[in-house]
Amino acid sequence: MGVIQDIPKFYTALAEWLACVGFVLILPKRYGKGETAGLMAAFFVLLCVIQFIIGVVPVAIWIPCMAVALAVMYGMLLLCCRIPPADAGFYWAIAFIFAEFIASLDWQLYSFFSQSVADSYLFQALFLLLFYGGPFLIFFRMEYRQSEKLQTLQVTKREMISAATVAIGAFLISNISYVSSETPFSGRMSMEIFYIRTLVDLAGLIMLIGLQDRWQELQARKEVDAINGLLQRQYEQYRLSRENMEVINRKYHDLKHQIGVIRMEPDAARREEYLAQLESGMQSLGTVHQTGNSVLDTILSGKQLYCSQHGITMTVVADGAQLDFMGVMDICSIFGNALDNAIESVEKLADPEKRLIRVAVFCQNDFLMIRVENYCESHLELVEGEYQTTKGDKDYHGYGIKSIRYVSEKYGGSVSVRVEDGWFHLRVLIPLPQCEKCVDR
Repeated sequence: MGVIQDIPKFYTALAEWLACVGFVLILPKRYGKGETAGLMAAFFVLLCVIQFIIGVVPVAIWIPCMAVALAVMYGMLLLCCRIPPADAGFYWAIAFIFAEFIASLDWQLYSFFSQSVADSYLFQALFLLLFYGGPFLIFFRMEYRQSEKLQTLQVTKREMISAATVAIGAFLISNISYVSSETPFSGRMSMEIFYIRTLVDLAGLIMLIGLQDRWQELQARKEVDAINGLLQRQYEQYRLSRENMEVINRKYHDLKHQIGVIRMEPDAARREEYLAQLESGMQSLGTVHQTGNSVLDTILSGKQLYCSQHGITMTVVADGAQLDFMGVMDICSIFGNALDNAIESVEKLADPEKRLIRVAVFCQNDFLMIRVENYCESHLELVEGEYQTTKGDKDYHGYGIKSIRYVSEKYGGSVSVRVEDGWFHLRVLIPLPQCEKCVDR
């Protein structure tokens, strides 16, 4: 069948390694740069050794040796990247088929053009640089843009098996002519065999990319649904808090009459007893905030009541009038999620003196600044610029900050978070449509 069938095993190993390296570079890393580079170098040597063995063993042992090479590729992705095993399996399927396609395409074109051009190591190197460097650069640039949208696909085991089945099926069909020419899918001529291999690998790659797009779309839809669910729940909490505030207002109205009765009590001791009971009852009601925005007042008063009942000190300095341009549900989402996260964090602290939350809302340089800060002793893991949720059920948590960011971006704003000196700082910056009371702070 001639030279056209014999892809140098170094080319195959290089393609498999480069395909894995591309995903390692764009996915979250498990280790630092030095450790990752060392691991990638070790895997390159291992793949070269395996491909050399594949080139000298009989055809009967070829498939088991290829299985070892595939396991090495999967191990490289799983060990170097901080992604779930199912996601690693899906990226492995793409990396494997892409490597097979590039290696086949490169050697097929090289074999064709080398017939009319004087063959040399320089010609091989230039061809390798052109058809490995160019396609790999373009392909992984596209994958990088996809990874900016979602860090993980969060595929299920069944979906991973589907991707692996497509990859292995494409590989077996594309290489069946090398095992036997007596099948309905085998080629019998050298060029025909290579056509089959290249086209089948391309078809398998297209199928896998289509699956990736579909799963990323489903994941994005899942996040949007979760955020919308949070928005709705925060709005329901606001409505409930508003009803509670009406009860509190009636209670305060009743207290005025009770104070009048107490003043008429002639017995000083009994009067002091009544006043102590009255003071205790008033403390349990919390603080009624008047910031200039009725929605914010309701949310803060409801959270303040909860904090008072659970030994949490929450201080508020807020110019609520600056929020008038925002929708009710948007205000509920930002402050509801921010305060819920802060309260949940400080509730874990054993020392009541450290259960501190600070809230500030003000206008600065034509921007609305919202700051929610809480004392924090927990270690928060930062992955790709996002603090990871500390809750056990990560499938249904971790959307609070995303919901806040979603609302802020709706108004052209941004969100920043950081942990510094034992405090968790959440800041929301939104440009104001008009600002009459901006001050520098």
